[in-house]
Amino acid sequence: MNKPIRILIVDDFEMIRDGLRTMLELESGINTYKVFDTDKLDVAIKTVRKESIDVALVDYQLVDLDGALVTSELKKVNPDIKVIAISNYNELNYIQDMITAGANGYVLKNVSSEELISGIDKVRKGGVIFSPEVSQLMTYQYYKHLTSKPTEFNLTVNKDARLVHVLSNREKEILTMIAQEMTNDEIAKKLSLSKRTVDNHRQNILNKLEVKNSMGLMMLAIKGGLIDIS
Repeated sequence: MNKPIRILIVDDFEMIRDGLRTMLELESGINTYKVFDTDKLDVAIKTVRKESIDVALVDYQLVDLDGALVTSELKKVNPDIKVIAISNYNELNYIQDMITAGANGYVLKNVSSEELISGIDKVRKGGVIFSPEVSQLMTYQYYKHLTSKPTEFNLTVNKDARLVHVLSNREKEILTMIAQEMTNDEIAKKLSLSKRTVDNHRQNILNKLEVKNSMGLMMLAIKGGLIDIS
């Protein structure tokens, strides 16, 4: 039997926490889940320190603090923890706050159980997860930037596009797949490579492009013209 995946839910509303807990604990797939929950930052930090949490589901808007702060503090305790933001709000500034803080995805609270279970599995394997509405908003905003009149932003876009050319053809291929939300395991299988080789390529890409996470890589792939957002 597989080792249970340890999930931490950080949300103000007990009903939401109970609903997510029940959904995960009743999941009948190949994985099982051990779920912890709280509405307090100090308890969340203690739980991450004590329980080796794999994935945290963090509400963006919490009483007296926000999910970006929670995400940042959890990452300080355990840099390897994966965080999925959960929110009622499909607002670009909220999404950007969470990504900047280190979140590996952003889903709306109308997400289905199947989508959330799949998303948890994906971020555990190095991928990212966004609700379709969130992906659509992000793509539209970057499309507007890329098609706007020449501005300071477009100078940055051009700089980033040139930066992508420092990558080898294999690295560009892997970057494109990362931007398509493929996990390292999926990339390895598609390219007939070992996962370790893909892990090494991914780290080299991060180092060369000077970004911290998959979201940064996705944005550079868009700006560098490696994926189509039309």
